[in-house]
Amino acid sequence: MDNVPTDGIGGEDWGRLHVTRACCGAGVCRNFAPELLGEVAPAHWGAMDGDVKHRGPAVLEGTYDEGSFTGVLRQPRSQADLEAARTAVAACPVHALRLKPPAVRPRPGALGAPFSTWPRRIEEDVWALGHPSSDNVGATAYFIERPGGNVLVDLPKPNEAIFRFLEEHGGVRWIFITHGDNTAHHAEFAARFPGCRRILGFADVSASGGPYSAITTDVEIQLPDRPGPMTLEGAPLADAELAGAELAVLSQPGHTAGSMCLLYRGRFLFTGDHLAYSRRLGRMVAFRLQCWGDWERQIHSVRRLAVLAEAGRLRFAWLLPSHGEWHRFEGDGGAPATAAELRRALAWMERQAPGNMPLARFIPWVQSRTQPRGRLARAMRAIGGEGPGSEAWVLPRAVRPYLPDYRPEKVAPALIRASVVATSALGAAASAVWLAARAAGAILKRRA
Repeated sequence: MDNVPTDGIGGEDWGRLHVTRACCGAGVCRNFAPELLGEVAPAHWGAMDGDVKHRGPAVLEGTYDEGSFTGVLRQPRSQADLEAARTAVAACPVHALRLKPPAVRPRPGALGAPFSTWPRRIEEDVWALGHPSSDNVGATAYFIERPGGNVLVDLPKPNEAIFRFLEEHGGVRWIFITHGDNTAHHAEFAARFPGCRRILGFADVSASGGPYSAITTDVEIQLPDRPGPMTLEGAPLADAELAGAELAVLSQPGHTAGSMCLLYRGRFLFTGDHLAYSRRLGRMVAFRLQCWGDWERQIHSVRRLAVLAEAGRLRFAWLLPSHGEWHRFEGDGGAPATAAELRRALAWMERQAPGNMPLARFIPWVQSRTQPRGRLARAMRAIGGEGPGSEAWVLPRAVRPYLPDYRPEKVAPALIRASVVATSALGAAASAVWLAARAAGAILKRRA
């Protein structure tokens, strides 16, 4: 870590970043300001990490609230840093990242809108679009510009700047939605680009929508879960064809039942929320806390990728997730290197607890952190107590250790209080039913 003053070199103030407890682990802000923001590393995570030979830079103490997943590596030192900080703040879907303005404001007009310099080319003809949508929990969207038809991977926030960029670069032929969490705005983009075809895993198609998903029954291409690769249209590809395919879909259930990855030219793997990169660990990881489907099934999916790489069929140099950090691996991204990276990820995944995270329990946990003065948050604190770890009791036992502020000593008393509250509520309800039945019986008796 750079041992520099937290307010910049020589005391020059270009603003100060701070991460609040509203942070829920999406990690998208770190892609927009990678030199300024990094992952928090609580001591109790060491047992879950295993033998870590490489760790990323450490975040500065005092730059994040206890319980946050992200902290500050260093404070802004220049106008470019300030611009990156402003973009990262705008990218956070839960408004957990705060920026204190610099003491001396830049001249008027020196700073544009937070995403005025986006989209940005990642490499070759692949772009990161910026403009993440809070309706997709800040998911990063990408754009593949190619003569055979352009591909939009997941969906940014609809606005004229994005629409104009896509139109100037040839429009959109396919909208590839990696999984059901990232479906917001699909209808708006389909309407703006008539004739484009939307693609989604069949198991993630929803007829009713939900807190993190839209109605998607009208999606044109609904892909099955199959062990082998597919084309964008769903036609099977032989494993031997994968290495030479320009575009190939790989079904990877686990995070959700219909999660899909998209491989482009054996160089770019778009993973949705299936796999991301951790600079803290120096390897690929999956989101154990935010695994809505089944962790063991997700491990099986990654194992399928490793087998393909070991057979020389799968390779990639870029890992491009919708949440978490993107990463370019060193070297040429050949199949042996890809297999080694996947095996390292598997070794980490296999050490983690099995099971899943029910959304019905995750959503109240998020709401209690993002709306700390709300009625739900006050009720949860009444049960869980004040301070760090007060909301952990609402989550399943297997995932509680993945919270940065996990306090096991707080959980047992909270569960006892929750049981007392539930028992009292059931007793009150039973008493109300009994009294209502007696009253109804008395009325009937008088009428008789």
